[in-house]
Amino acid sequence: MKALQLIKYGEIKDSLAFNEVSKPTVQANDVLIEVKAAAINPIDKSIILGNLQSIIPISFPSTSAYDVSGVVVEKGDEVRHFEIGDLVYSRVPQEQMGTIAEYIAVNSIAVSKKPGNISFEEAASIPLAGLTALQSLEHVGIKENDKVLIHAGSGGVGSFAIQYAKSKGAYVYTTTSTDNVEWVKALGADRVIDYKKENYKTIVKDADIVFDTLGKNYTLEALQLVKQGGKVVSVVGPLDEESAKMWGMTDYKLPCLLYTSPSPRDRG
Repeated sequence: MKALQLIKYGEIKDSLAFNEVSKPTVQANDVLIEVKAAAINPIDKSIILGNLQSIIPISFPSTSAYDVSGVVVEKGDEVRHFEIGDLVYSRVPQEQMGTIAEYIAVNSIAVSKKPGNISFEEAASIPLAGLTALQSLEHVGIKENDKVLIHAGSGGVGSFAIQYAKSKGAYVYTTTSTDNVEWVKALGADRVIDYKKENYKTIVKDADIVFDTLGKNYTLEALQLVKQGGKVVSVVGPLDEESAKMWGMTDYKLPCLLYTSPSPRDRG
């Protein structure tokens, strides 16, 4: 079968190649998925560039990407919740990375049935973006009536975060560009801030939560926008120590950030 593989670290145009590889074999708890759609995310680009070698070591050649949707064509002896022909989607485990291929074997615990009202392409776009939004907002304990600022509301993570925050009963501010204002409103955001025309820092005050999807100065500015006791959650920037432990980096220490500290009232 054909697969898109990383053959060396470096620029995308030089580091990827379509190769003929063996069709995967299923283990007892696996399902074999005939791939209909696969999605790529920023982490996939970082892996290709070699930025995550210390966290995600891989051997060359290695098939790329983690998000997938398709059809179950084979299953292991211990799989009970899926049948041949089921339409499914998944964020595959690290050790089974490689969704840009004709087939992939995935531990069934990481697989869900595809909703009937979305396409294979839409289903493949959900796993990482959806999990990032859900886990980030749950990590900071989002609850009803929280005032939440979500940056980049028209992005993959931001668009999921808006809908999840609204489902929890929060009041949602979000930033986006002029072209996406109406679409982001349709997602449910209460106050859409067109960053080309407005300064979000003059609009958002005393937020309970700021969800930073942009990094750099946005992360530091978030500390000035949350109320005392508020929380900032970011998916950009240095790895936090809790996540580092998940990746097996037991001696990792969060780098010091240099910035002008906000007043005590503005600290989260």
